[in-house]
Amino acid sequence: MLRYTVRMHIRSILAVLLGVLVLSACNRDVPPAPPKVSAVNAWIRLAPPDAMMLAGYRRIDNDSELPMRLRSIRSDAFGAIELHRTEVVDGVSRMREVPSLTIAPGGSVVLEPGGMHLMLMQPQRALREGDEVAITFAWDQGENQITEILPFVVRRQAPAD
Repeated sequence: MLRYTVRMHIRSILAVLLGVLVLSACNRDVPPAPPKVSAVNAWIRLAPPDAMMLAGYRRIDNDSELPMRLRSIRSDAFGAIELHRTEVVDGVSRMREVPSLTIAPGGSVVLEPGGMHLMLMQPQRALREGDEVAITFAWDQGENQITEILPFVVRRQAPAD
């Protein structure tokens, strides 16, 4: 009988400890869901083989609950990549570098001809229609750092949505 009572007490103590562990796990701060960045129709406008600058376009959606700040853009296919915006100043169209980009939660940014775009400088090789080029975007989002590598397709004109 004593043995049965000791076993029951041990089982009760183990059940209580297990309950405490489960409850303490539930009370921990739950990390935010992984950031979600989605890209639609990433493409590079086809240019003559000797062009020293090309332009890249895409739509960027921030499908998360935190703002996203662009930290860097790079590709082995180009010596440098900058974010630019086309502006008309005194009737003349000019490109200006965009020093920073932050996308609000649930927000979108469209990189498109005549607006904001990637300025792809110093191509490492001539690109032909249909070529795919990997471009890496690095983002800060709260405590998270996100890296996305996207294939951009070289095309004569924008893809259909």
